[in-house]
Amino acid sequence: MPIISSLCQLNGGCMGCCGHSFISKEKIKEAITLNTTEFSRTPSLDTFRDRAYPSDLRLGVCRNLIEEKGCFFCPLHPARNDGKDLREGHCNVNYLCKTAKEFADWSEETKSKFIKFIEKKELDNISYSIVMDNGELLKEFKG
Repeated sequence: MPIISSLCQLNGGCMGCCGHSFISKEKIKEAITLNTTEFSRTPSLDTFRDRAYPSDLRLGVCRNLIEEKGCFFCPLHPARNDGKDLREGHCNVNYLCKTAKEFADWSEETKSKFIKFIEKKELDNISYSIVMDNGELLKEFKG
């Protein structure tokens, strides 16, 4: 069973673990738009997943990351497939960024403070994802 953090669902979904060496916010949007278009034209989840090798990122973004109603998600995630994880063998299902790892060990009070800290930032989902994965929010929160 994959490790999950409530931080992954904030701000329209974090996609920090869904890529590497992101080029720019615009290129991330472009990649996700192309992925979403391909997803809408693909007959099955297996076909969608297997259309590229796991290491074949689009502009630094996993080819399985899509957008729906302003939120990012992986259609292969077990939460979207009655518990079946279609990402296995395709990505690191147990990856958690440093921020999410530290968050998991905090008291409920500290977690609540961090979530309020995030909400006050009013970040769009791409900016949120980048600063979550690179640890900027964690560093700023810890002061």
